[in-house]
Amino acid sequence: GDTSSSSSTTTSFMTELQRVDLAVLLSLPESIQSITNNVECISASFDVAIETCWLVVFLTNHNEAATFGIEQWLSKEVLLGLVTRLCSGVDASMIRYKEIDDDLSTSLADESTSLLASDSRIAYKVSNSSLPCCRAFTNIAIYLDSFSMWGAGEAMSQAKQGVTSALLSDMTASCLVELISLGSIGGGSEASTIACSATSLASICLTNASHDFENYQSSAVWSLLPALVQGLIAPMSFFEFHREIVWAIWNMIQRNRLQHRLLMELIGTSAEEVATSLTGMLTALQSSDAVEPSLGIVDMLLRTLDDNHTRATTGKSLKILFEEVGLVDALWYVCDNDVDE
Repeated sequence: GDTSSSSSTTTSFMTELQRVDLAVLLSLPESIQSITNNVECISASFDVAIETCWLVVFLTNHNEAATFGIEQWLSKEVLLGLVTRLCSGVDASMIRYKEIDDDLSTSLADESTSLLASDSRIAYKVSNSSLPCCRAFTNIAIYLDSFSMWGAGEAMSQAKQGVTSALLSDMTASCLVELISLGSIGGGSEASTIACSATSLASICLTNASHDFENYQSSAVWSLLPALVQGLIAPMSFFEFHREIVWAIWNMIQRNRLQHRLLMELIGTSAEEVATSLTGMLTALQSSDAVEPSLGIVDMLLRTLDDNHTRATTGKSLKILFEEVGLVDALWYVCDNDVDE
């Protein structure tokens, strides 16, 4: 390809992008609703806002983030706009997948929630806005974390601080708990895909909160781990969702200074169900890429926790519990099938 032409195109795109206020586009539905009740206008504003979310996903992709210097335009207003779209996506998802139209968990204005509940077309499109929001935040967090080993500039440091505040807010945690629950209701592949994206982001949120536990020890972010556990043991969850959860948990607890605490909460009061699910992941026909995290979590549980940890809730030691749910046979299955782990 023509390198000079590509560079010129990138420069031109950057020039045009700098003229666009992403925060205004992300918050367009709320602005439009403040001046008109026209459903077509409001629907179009949601289209613009959702497409803006997908634009942010593109801009924050690993291959594009450095090129477009995302830390330069990650203002508080843009982050707030992403959180707002995440919240509206949650409310619409609850209406679409769970058929809940009252007592919704997020803090949208009453007229916005009423509109979503009354117009199925808008609810359908807005329910999908959670997906790009989760992916955008995940991309942003991964990109900014990649600079932690070097001395980050002022813009990068400010962007990282703003993103951390947005990710660890109570509102974001509440949204992710709801989205993760979509993977447990048998709502189909679309609901499961949204839940998978929320699961990946939840792992990042919990990891960041662990690094700064002193400031976030009473935060709602810790409600994400029980949500992940419920998704892991839910019988109606798709395998892909279970796989995403075990990878999320494994990535979170490795080299985590709160490892023992997190493992205790993981096994919690559902020790037998967790043991059964983790063991089942080792023998599922589709499990080749889920063996590593599942084995890692089981190994860490058995090595780290006291063998008597589960006696109070199950009357059995952790080791016996895993043996009774078939761990030994599952390990033989893994070995016999030449799985690298």
